[in-house]
Parts: sequence; C-alpha cells; structure tokens
Amino acid sequence: MKPAMAKVKRIEGVLAPVITPFRKDYAPDAPRFVRHCRWLLKSGCAGLAVFGTNSEANSLSVSEKKSLLEKLVAGGVGLRLGDQRDARSR
Repeated sequence: MKPAMAKVKRIEGVLAPVITPFRKDYAPDAPRFVRHCRWLLKSGCAGLAVFGTNSEANSLSVSEKKSLLEKLVAGGVGLRLGDQRDARSR
C-alpha cells in the first residue's frame, strides 16, 4: 500500500524574478536585497524567485546565498523552497 500524499497548494499569482543588488566592492547588498524583496511582495507579487533567474547563482557563493536567505527571514520574508522538479511533477 502506498502512503498517502499530502495535497500541496499550488502557487498562484505573479512570481517575480529578483535581481540581487551588489555593492561597489561586488559583495551582495543585503539591506537593499531585503528591502527590494519586501517591496515586491507588498506590491502584489505572490512569491519571489531568487538566485538564478538572473544568473546570480553563478556569481554568489553558497555562504553568500545562505546569508541573504537568513537576512530575508530576519526581515520578515517567509520562505518556500522548491526547484524545477516541483514544477514538473504538478
């Protein structure tokens, strides 16, 4: 017998690709990143696509991405993690 699969709520609405701002020294600008993400959500976006939709994935280290995500959460932005496998399975 297969275990019951939990029904996953589909994402609806606009998912905005987020541009990661950088400082003049090429480090990610975390305060601007958090402000921009909060502004996108306040402006009506249902969700955000960060780190990759604008090629940032190749420019940021794992520790930089982790730090930015931690600052998003600290700034009141909730996270839902997923990848392309999630989209293809629906």
